[in-house]
Amino acid sequence: MLTREQLKVLSNFLLDTAKIIFGSLVVGVFVPTVTARIPWVTVLVGLLATAVFLVFAMHVAKIVKEKI
Repeated sequence: MLTREQLKVLSNFLLDTAKIIFGSLVVGVFVPTVTARIPWVTVLVGLLATAVFLVFAMHVAKIVKEKI
């Protein structure tokens, strides 16, 4: 089992990963392309990946809180 500090680092890593994915999604959608179409598959996959990482981060943060 991981220590409390290791769990905090893991939670922060997952949260930062979610932020990076969401930021990349925003930049990727709003940067004009040659066809000027919104890549809906990219938007959906980006939102799904962000949600997954946020859920994992919240779950790990909850475990850290319970270890206090």
